[in-house]
Amino acid sequence: MEFIDKIYTKINASYFAFIGLIIFFIGLIPAILVHPSFSFFETHISHLGGPTNALYIFFNVFWFITAIFIILFMLGFTLYLQEKGLTKKGTWIMFILAFLSAIGIMGMAIFNTEEAYTNHFIFELVFFFTGILYLFGYAVLENKAKIFSKWQILFNIIVAAFFILYLILLVLNRVSPGLAPEFQSFAEWLFLFANLFWFFENGVLMLRKK
Repeated sequence: MEFIDKIYTKINASYFAFIGLIIFFIGLIPAILVHPSFSFFETHISHLGGPTNALYIFFNVFWFITAIFIILFMLGFTLYLQEKGLTKKGTWIMFILAFLSAIGIMGMAIFNTEEAYTNHFIFELVFFFTGILYLFGYAVLENKAKIFSKWQILFNIIVAAFFILYLILLVLNRVSPGLAPEFQSFAEWLFLFANLFWFFENGVLMLRKK
C-alpha cells in the first residue's frame, strides 16, 4: 500500500482521468469518421468496434486502454476521498464496483463480434449495473464531505439515471424488437458522454482541491 501511496504522491490521479479521456477520443473520432453510416440515433458504441468498421481493432484497443486508465484514476480517487475524511470501507466498496465496471469495458472491447455476442452482452451488463451502483454510492458518500457541492452530488444521480434509461430501453427493445431503437442508441451516447464528463469533472476537482 505504501508503494501505491508513493505513486499517487508523485502523480496526481487526475492525470490518469485526463489521459484516459484523450485516449478514448483518439480511438473514437477516427472510428466515427470511417464508419459507413454513422448516426447517434442508429449506431451503437459497440458497432464502432465491429468488423463492419474499418478501424474496429483500433477502436477496441483504445477502448480497452481507456479502461486501464479509469482503474488507475479510480484507485487514486479512492485514496483522495479517504484523505478528505470519507470512510475506508465505503470508498473501497465503491472502488471495487468501479473496477468491475472497467472490467466490463475491457470485456466489451475484447468480445466485440457477432460470434461473441453473448460474452459481450454479459460484460455490458456488468459495466452498466456496477456503474449505476457506484454512481449512487458516490452520491451518498460525497454528501458527507464538504468539498463536494450539491451540484456534484446531484450529477452522480443524473449520470446514473442515464445508465438506467438506457437499460430500460435495452430491455424494452428485447421484449419488443423494433420499439423505437433510435432512442436506445441515442440514450447510449447520452450516458457515455455524461459518464466521460463525470471522470473529467472529478479529475478537475482533485486538481483544484488538493
